[in-house]
Amino acid sequence: MTVRTLHAENELMTLITLRQAAIRFGTPLAALRKVAAAGLLPAIVRHGGKPVVPSDVARRIATRSAAAPHHLMPNSPGTARMAVLRVDVAKPVPDEDRPFIGFHADLSPAELLEALRGWWVGNPARIAETGVLPVTLGGFVVAVLTNLSGWDSRVTDDGVTRHRFDARLAGYIRDLDAPVNVVGSGTADDLRIAELLLGKPLPSISGGPIAYVTLPAHERTLSR
Repeated sequence: MTVRTLHAENELMTLITLRQAAIRFGTPLAALRKVAAAGLLPAIVRHGGKPVVPSDVARRIATRSAAAPHHLMPNSPGTARMAVLRVDVAKPVPDEDRPFIGFHADLSPAELLEALRGWWVGNPARIAETGVLPVTLGGFVVAVLTNLSGWDSRVTDDGVTRHRFDARLAGYIRDLDAPVNVVGSGTADDLRIAELLLGKPLPSISGGPIAYVTLPAHERTLSR
């Protein structure tokens, strides 16, 4: 047995806390906690009252390559930006016309679509202009909406205009360590887009749920 094999087996057997994983692999602790709370780390077990995860699982997630920028505008070659929906762990919203808001791996596809397609604040034309809306939780793409062909708008009690989009759920994952698309049927383009994005880091900065990813000028020709 080689030294490399022994090292791999030792890492597989090593259980570490989420805080230790964050320190060891440079991943934000808040992101790992969100991912765990959303049911996306099935490998987690409890040890001494604390959630622990195999270190090899944490390493694979932390070292995964980010989504390639020139893959982010697959439907609109001339577009240099794409909206990103940043969500939290799903919670019930019984007073609204959807049962949940946010993401959890245990939600059904129908529940997820309703939880993710609205109601969001922003310029609806800009949000829908590529026809694709990656959904991130903890900085990782956990679901992808496509075919954003239209929207409904309403003014809420706080005077804010919000929008709900016509969309398809092209894919989502239940395990961030093995990010296989749960949606097995759909258009070939939907499945291709979902495969390009699901499970990958997609950094974005925003004060609200809707953020934007901009394609650098020197890469824009690659998306055409």
